[in-house]
Amino acid sequence: MRTRTAVRRGQALVETALGLMVFVTILMFGIYFAEVGALTLKVQEAANFALWEATGHVQHDPANGVWQRDLPIAQAAAEAAGRYRDFDGRSSQDRGGMTIQLAMARARPIQVTCQPNLPGGAGIEGITTAGIAPLSNMNFEAEGISCQAWSSMQASRIGEFMRPEFFRVSTRRATRPFTVCAAGRAGNDGVCDGRFAMLLDDWGLSSLAEGRSCALNINNAVRCQNTDYYQWAEGVYQANGGAGNAGTALAGVVGATVAIDESQFFMSFRGEEDNYEENLGATHAGGQPRWEVTPFLVPPGGPTYDTPRQGKWLGGVPH
Repeated sequence: MRTRTAVRRGQALVETALGLMVFVTILMFGIYFAEVGALTLKVQEAANFALWEATGHVQHDPANGVWQRDLPIAQAAAEAAGRYRDFDGRSSQDRGGMTIQLAMARARPIQVTCQPNLPGGAGIEGITTAGIAPLSNMNFEAEGISCQAWSSMQASRIGEFMRPEFFRVSTRRATRPFTVCAAGRAGNDGVCDGRFAMLLDDWGLSSLAEGRSCALNINNAVRCQNTDYYQWAEGVYQANGGAGNAGTALAGVVGATVAIDESQFFMSFRGEEDNYEENLGATHAGGQPRWEVTPFLVPPGGPTYDTPRQGKWLGGVPH
């Protein structure tokens, strides 16, 4: 009876030991896979952060004729790499090239790269100046932005156990370093070829300076405070040949001459703070100093400007 009891106890001890080995193995790899999943999300977050960070920088410089600048792309990539090198984009810790060690997973700092172009075969065409005369004098530095982020990860603190060759080799393979990509998978050479992409610069006026009013320049005096808007409109105006010489040709019919430059550019942009009007002074336009220069939604009872104007002379605006 004692022998059978001892045998049963010994069998139970062996089964418990084997069960614990399996349980601990599953637990360790479960923790490891969970950590890899969390770190992978941070790699993807770093690449997407760079994309949206680029949209917050100045995209164009009308004064120098530069559009879709490539400088914001480099700035966004550097910002993302600095913030996410420790896998925490909230407040990065400058640890240099230090490896990040969790309970079971070990990861190298996230690397972020961005390029001023779109991935090939994406089916997205950037904006070009080909065949568009008004845009021929505009310099486009980048067709868009594409970013990739990656990190090298591996299992640690697992060691080698289960001496039979199959288990030992399997464990060793599981602890080898591998590359995690933000987009797609790494090739056999460990290089991430996939990228996230986005178009940049809608040519809109978005900054504080580009939202200011633009007073009419009188007697060659520069009064416009919105230089980007002014130079942008002036560039398109001049690229289209200005106002032409119709006035000079008409005056020539009767042997007269035109005393002003027909192609001189005039622009006035007024907002609500100026009641959408330009004050030309009492010496202009027969003593009528104020002129409405920016259409707006007038109050009830006034002329209707928000009406369909297609196919009508001068847009069909009441006068």
